[in-house]
Amino acid sequence: MATKKYVAKYRNLKQTYERITVKGISDITWYRIVASLKQYFSLEIESANAQSIVETYAQLKRKCPAFSFRTSDFNERWQAFKHFYDAQFVQYTGQQFLIALADYLKINLDNVPRSTRYYWFSQAELSFSAQDVYHSKDLALVAFVAAKWAINKRSQPMKSATISVLAIAK
Repeated sequence: MATKKYVAKYRNLKQTYERITVKGISDITWYRIVASLKQYFSLEIESANAQSIVETYAQLKRKCPAFSFRTSDFNERWQAFKHFYDAQFVQYTGQQFLIALADYLKINLDNVPRSTRYYWFSQAELSFSAQDVYHSKDLALVAFVAAKWAINKRSQPMKSATISVLAIAK
């Protein structure tokens, strides 16, 4: 059974999340978020760093609403996020980051439309410039968004343009 102290802290963390995301959430949704935070961020409700973990996650969620634990491709996207987030003291120019990201995601940067690159950065509330210097920690969310694009590109079926296939369509 939960203690009064635990329940109070649990509610306080939910209020912190709602304040930062500027959205109310149901108790069941909060329960699921806490379960995911325990799994991915080692959240312990009564620990000293619980507030910081919830604030960090809420800020990520506010910047990028697609930052969800419930997507089927989350683990792969999470690995891309962690790869750049864990290298906290590394700095990249925009161009260096795109090269490092393409290498990490195993994609050809020439196949990425220019507008898509700008979209990745905009989803992380950053403006893209090839010469600007960014901290790796800030670019982790860009990597998370870009990983979705890379996963989708890998899973697209090949389109056939053979005459026999076109004849069947008639």
